Amino acid sequence: MFICDISVFNRYGKQKLDEQLEVLNLKWHDLVLLLVVEQIPGIEQARLIPFLQTDKANVTKLIQRLEQNNYIYRETNKTDKRNKNVFLTKEGKKLVPKLYEIMNIWEDACFSEIEKSELELYKKISSKIITNIMRNTNE
Repeated sequence: MFICDISVFNRYGKQKLDEQLEVLNLKWHDLVLLLVVEQIPGIEQARLIPFLQTDKANVTKLIQRLEQNNYIYRETNKTDKRNKNVFLTKEGKKLVPKLYEIMNIWEDACFSEIEKSELELYKKISSKIITNIMRNTNE
């Protein structure tokens, strides 16, 4: 069943990624947060919630931990003082290439023994599935 496939990808995929990130003392959600902030510097803290598959309180804890490790910092939003914007520190920016390297190794392991044509078909189909799933969501 498709729902079981999704569950296996989610659980064991993140577990394998965590194993590879262990050398940096990070987890999959740290990687996601850091790469989203790298792609969208100054992203509002609340906009990180859907990427991390958790709630506001856990996102705050994660951000605080990454701040303590000097990978990110927050600034109060200039137009809405209730919100904070998240940025990478110099140390966080230095970490990004290592994160991409680990993510590429992880993806290569996930896609081993899959031919290029099969991978292209997978990307095409998964894009359509994501579009279908997201069509009626509020995020």
